[in-house]
Amino acid sequence: MPHQLAVDLLHTVPVHDGIRPTVPAQLHLTLRFLGERDEALAARVALGLRTVRASAMTLQVDGVGRFRGGRGAVLWAGLLASGSLAQLVDAIDRVLENEGIGADTRRFWPHLTLARCRPGVPDTVLRDWLSRHGALTMPPWRVDRFALVESFLKPDGARHAVRETYPLATPSLVSPDC
Repeated sequence: MPHQLAVDLLHTVPVHDGIRPTVPAQLHLTLRFLGERDEALAARVALGLRTVRASAMTLQVDGVGRFRGGRGAVLWAGLLASGSLAQLVDAIDRVLENEGIGADTRRFWPHLTLARCRPGVPDTVLRDWLSRHGALTMPPWRVDRFALVESFLKPDGARHAVRETYPLATPSLVSPDC
């Protein structure tokens, strides 16, 4: 995601002591969460992901929402449906299954996590944000790679480090037969 687009998107997040916005450079789309894994398996997954063949794509923000939980809420931006994105996720899932990582039991819900909210944030603040930005759209952006990312949990939030990036194919133009 282009940096300025991330900054603009994060400017929509309400300002409140109990709301911690994502840092623009850390804003990302999670295609599959793997949780704690040993280094040997992580290395095999990194190698297996090199076999993924998928096309570059265009993504676009389409609305916002929140996930509620016992430890507060997560504010997120959704994405327009994308067949190319669904195909990429399927290809990644096949690699993970080959490495013995079972299918995710939750349905894939493409979203960008914008902020984490402590339980004490007044519901009116969140409802007002949802009301004002529910139909939010942002300019589309081109995605030409995906990454295997490792998360490190810190007291001030997670830090994400890219282990490896993988290119997505740019469809070539097919010339008509002469």
